[in-house]
Parts: sequence; C-alpha cells; structure tokens
Amino acid sequence: MKSRVHKSRIPGVNLVPMIDVLMSVLTFFVILTMSLTGRVIADLEPPESSGSPAREADSSPDPAPVLPRFEAGLNRHGEVLIEGNVVEREEFLQAIARFLETHPESDVMLTADRQLNYRQVDDLLSQMVEIGGDRVLLVVQP
Repeated sequence: MKSRVHKSRIPGVNLVPMIDVLMSVLTFFVILTMSLTGRVIADLEPPESSGSPAREADSSPDPAPVLPRFEAGLNRHGEVLIEGNVVEREEFLQAIARFLETHPESDVMLTADRQLNYRQVDDLLSQMVEIGGDRVLLVVQP
C-alpha cells in the first residue's frame, strides 16, 4: 500500500486584482480633481494688477484716492529711520502720533532689517500699536 502524503502548499496571493482595484481608485480621484479645478465661484472677482487691460478699459470717473503712508525703518543696529534719517524713539513715536492725527485713515508701515532679533522689532511694534492701533503694519520683504 502506498502511503499518500499530501504536500502542503503555501497559498499564494494574486496581486493582479488588488492592483486593478488600486488603479481604479486612483483613476477616480484623478478624474474628480480634474473636474473640480475648472469650477467657477459666483460673485468672486480676482484681484487685478494696476496695468491690466480690464482696468484700462474701465473708465471710472472717480478713482479711489491714494492715502499717504508713514514709512519707517529699523536698521540692523536697532536704530529707527524716518526717510533714511536716524531718529530717537520718542521723536519717532511723536511723529507717528502727529501723522495719524492729520491722516486718520492712513497706515504706518515699519520695515525691519532681517538680521535683527525679533524681540527688538516686537518692542518697537508694541509701542507703535499703542499709538496707532490697527493701522500699524510690519512689512516683510523676501
């Protein structure tokens, strides 16, 4: 009598159906994202540059007036600059107060040197905000 010994086989995993499913899901999401990119949102106008043809064609008789801005700087030594001249902080803060009294809708802009410690910039900004409130801006240049 022959002994029948069954060899045990390790079941194999067929990867082809799994790859088909993954490719189908990937295709679905690619088609979905491509169809959403061209969607137009109602009542939304993108900003236009000042020299755009649309603005030149628009002949509005009364353009909005350009408000003056108070621009100041903080150099790498921590000195405050107004129009390129070094001034004391007290004089600078008084100049901001006078400017905002005469131009209540205008902004005060501070451009700081990149090498400064942020704490130095923050100290001056805090003093400026006490005077100017929400009209104080920090200019960050790349």
